[in-house]
Amino acid sequence: MQIDVRVTETLSRVIAVDSLSIEDAIATVEDMYKNEDIVLDYGDFNNDTVIERKEYNFSSKKDLLINEVIQYLIIDEKKHYEESNKPSNHIYLTLLELQKYT
Repeated sequence: MQIDVRVTETLSRVIAVDSLSIEDAIATVEDMYKNEDIVLDYGDFNNDTVIERKEYNFSSKKDLLINEVIQYLIIDEKKHYEESNKPSNHIYLTLLELQKYT
């Protein structure tokens, strides 16, 4: 039997930039990264390693867990939503929106 197991290591580095806004700072660092002015290597390993069963329809363990919570809640919340005359701020609508991303 073949079982797929995913190993994920995270590299990260904090880059200090002078900027007038967070958006400009992020854009500056994105440009630096795209232009290879920033190249992460083994020195940027932050000891964050995840070993998990690979789930084919999910990009991460977090996505899998979020989907499980959504599936657990959505049936009861749909019933409550309908019984409450479909209010525009009901959590059921949020669950439907989240479901699109998982």
